Amino acid sequence: MSYQPERTKVLGVDDEPTRSLSVPASVETPEQEASRLAEEARIRQQERAARAKTLGAVQTAEDDEELPEPPERADNDKFLGSIGLFLLRLVLTAYLGVRGVQVMLDIHGTIDWLTSERVPYPDIFVWVLGIILLITALMLLLGFGTRTAAVIIAVLTIALLVFVRWGYAGLFTQGQAGFLGETDVLVAGIALTLVFLGSGGWAVDGAMRHNRLMDK
Repeated sequence: MSYQPERTKVLGVDDEPTRSLSVPASVETPEQEASRLAEEARIRQQERAARAKTLGAVQTAEDDEELPEPPERADNDKFLGSIGLFLLRLVLTAYLGVRGVQVMLDIHGTIDWLTSERVPYPDIFVWVLGIILLITALMLLLGFGTRTAAVIIAVLTIALLVFVRWGYAGLFTQGQAGFLGETDVLVAGIALTLVFLGSGGWAVDGAMRHNRLMDK
């Protein structure tokens, strides 16, 4: 019977059973999770927008919406209409301004003329006439209240023609060209033109009309 020595197993360091060390994972707070999800959603949205832009299917943003076109101005407020009406206003302003200054600088001479033309209350009417001429001339120059000023001048001039110029004298005078009151007829015609057409764009009235259209 053979003797076999009992084998003893020496356990070394390498032979010790290994133990797995687990590192505890970090736990997200609800705020961190919400922030992470929002960031991921934002990144996905940017990627979709980039793909859509590449494919030519970009949606129109609110800032990219087309603005409505501004309303078109009336013909009288455009360049040609404005310059034509401005010249009419300028001519009438010069006529009324000169007449108004002459009336106010020569009160007594104007009273004598009104008296010879049988105008009632000439000493009162002279002041009314001079003030009206100067105020309406300024209104027409600025284009402010153009139709109102033109109505006043048209009524005043037509009344002058009917009750003064043609009321006590013949329409034609022997040896004189034209007819009596022809200048007043032209003034009345220009005033009525401004009543129907307005001031044009080169005026305070035109700027106010344009602002009202833009507000609408």
